[in-house]
Amino acid sequence: TANTDSLPVAYTAATGLPGLGAASAAAFPAQLGPAAISSVAGKQIEGPEGCNLFIYHLPQEFTDTDLASTFLPFGNVVSSKVFIDKQTNLSKCFGFVSYDNPNSAQAAIQTMHGFQIGSKRLKVQLKRTKESTKPY
Repeated sequence: TANTDSLPVAYTAATGLPGLGAASAAAFPAQLGPAAISSVAGKQIEGPEGCNLFIYHLPQEFTDTDLASTFLPFGNVVSSKVFIDKQTNLSKCFGFVSYDNPNSAQAAIQTMHGFQIGSKRLKVQLKRTKESTKPY
């Protein structure tokens, strides 16, 4: 597994998570404006094939906005959605992020897969296409 000490911090100060400074936000000033984040948070829009990520092990308190701001440094996020249990209104601790190009998706996977937030390590992978999940 990856050594988390060598992974870059890919969060903005806006997430409110401990240990995440303004330095990472300064590295991507054009992309990380509140308007950019709010325009994609809460939407589930599929990007082209190879651009849609499935993220497991999200912190319980993570919102659509947190997810968007976490993955924006890797490219143009089309949508970000944390799944919520309709009965309990609590996060199911997984979600989707879609990019407009596969290079951004691959960069996000390489950097964020295994990234630790609190006591959880993210699992980041390409979303499977409907064709690839058929048993025949």
